[in-house]
Amino acid sequence: GRRAIRDDPTGRGVPFVHEREIDMESEKILCLGVSMEMNGSGDAAAAVEANLLAWVDIIGAFEGARVERAGHAARWTSPTQLPLFNGIIGSPDISGTEGVDALLRPYDEGSIPLLWIVPGVDPVLAAELVTRGFDVLDLPGMAMQLAALPDAEAVPGVAVHEVDGDLELLEEATRISLVTNGFPPEAVAPLVAGLMRYPDRRSVRTFLATMDGTPAAASTLLCAAGVAGLYNVGTLEGFRGRGLGRLISLAALRAGHEQDLRMGVLQASPMGEPVYRAIGFEECSRFIWAVRGLPETPS
Repeated sequence: GRRAIRDDPTGRGVPFVHEREIDMESEKILCLGVSMEMNGSGDAAAAVEANLLAWVDIIGAFEGARVERAGHAARWTSPTQLPLFNGIIGSPDISGTEGVDALLRPYDEGSIPLLWIVPGVDPVLAAELVTRGFDVLDLPGMAMQLAALPDAEAVPGVAVHEVDGDLELLEEATRISLVTNGFPPEAVAPLVAGLMRYPDRRSVRTFLATMDGTPAAASTLLCAAGVAGLYNVGTLEGFRGRGLGRLISLAALRAGHEQDLRMGVLQASPMGEPVYRAIGFEECSRFIWAVRGLPETPS
């Protein structure tokens, strides 16, 4: 199916000005039209946000997806009626309930579940989203220099594989990433199909850890905005407490470093934050993650 892009100033199907790259000589990051020296927490915060925004391009490649720019926010819908496949990144241009109403209108009118990510701290907006039925988390954005990555300690019986070239293993890794982060199994097929449609496939890399041959943990590396973004880290419950989360995270980050990327970025869940701090990540920003309409899944 065709995807529709509205209000796209670039003419390239991109809802923001996505001119983002690293000048490795001067260590400057160009993102959203702003040039910044990468030597402070503000610069790291901008890198976290710019890498996250690259997911909008990926989701826009999904079958039937519709991405549009709405002021300073990007929003998207797709035929898959789940959060993540439908959502918003950014804040309303208009303060108060009027701005929230405007951004949520297509989701409210269509009873579409969604994920809304807001960079920064906005307690008023967070409270408003709670009243509208969202589950709201305040999560840290984190960053580190990849040259400082610690060595990965071997875990007996565990092997780590990059699985993008094997559809069956890619589906298994995606299943682990999604179900351990609260998504139902039916989210796997549309996400894998969307990834396979994305033209710059090498920028999204998937890793699977097996224990004695059994799939146990997974992670995703997104190389975008000149930095290595770590996403979708998850370990199946029966394999937790053995260091697999750390191992699968380090595998993805080290792959980013091998691509000459110098900074790693992520947004940390409460469960993952201690693991990332132990690796060497430090908080540089905050994000509101608000979800509405995620189906209940067995615990």
